[in-house]
Amino acid sequence: MKLTVAVLMLVFSCLVHAQLTNESEVGIASANGNTKTQTFNFKQLNDFKWDDTNVASFKSRYLEAKAGDTQTAQFFMAGLRYEKQVSNHFGLFAGETLEKDKFAGIKQRLSSDLGGKYRFIESETTKLFSELGYRYMHEERRDDTKAFSNYGRVYSEWENKWNTSFSTKYWAEYLPNITDNKDWQFNTELSISAALTNIFALKTGALLRYDHFPAPGIVYKTDTLFTTALVAKF
Repeated sequence: MKLTVAVLMLVFSCLVHAQLTNESEVGIASANGNTKTQTFNFKQLNDFKWDDTNVASFKSRYLEAKAGDTQTAQFFMAGLRYEKQVSNHFGLFAGETLEKDKFAGIKQRLSSDLGGKYRFIESETTKLFSELGYRYMHEERRDDTKAFSNYGRVYSEWENKWNTSFSTKYWAEYLPNITDNKDWQFNTELSISAALTNIFALKTGALLRYDHFPAPGIVYKTDTLFTTALVAKF
């Protein structure tokens, strides 16, 4: 009990002195009449930075789409990550991510990440970094089967602010299975943001997710998502 209280007090103390950044993204589309469709997309990102070398991050995403009364898409993701800056360019990270993807046959997927991050460029206008690490994945599928996999992970992200109102971001992630070369995944996203005010911006993005060895019964290996959303960042 005393240990639990001590841990909670430590966490609370860190959060009180932390520098919080927030990015919320909401996109909604609805068509009624001869065609009835509804799409809802929500994305959340928070960073808690309590000194120059320690950052805790929370991220989540939810997508749901319906055609009439029939659900055609449902995806949920939430993750926690801790990053320790070792030098001006290099840092270490550890994270845990939960995913649910009904139409990809995934009831629940837990991913544990560990690795290093190198910042090539870190300025007010341009950011470029890469990550190299290991991922352990535990997957429970909708057909009641389970899969346990070990992956390598290579990730790169580039972001550039062309002026005060226009910016672009591109990231790519490659996940090769360490023990089975037939099983690999690739994810990538390109987005463009146009500032409306100091806080709000309009964002358009194209996301691609590819699974070369999907869950049993899944026909398509590639999922794409095109979104237009309102973003609040502060």
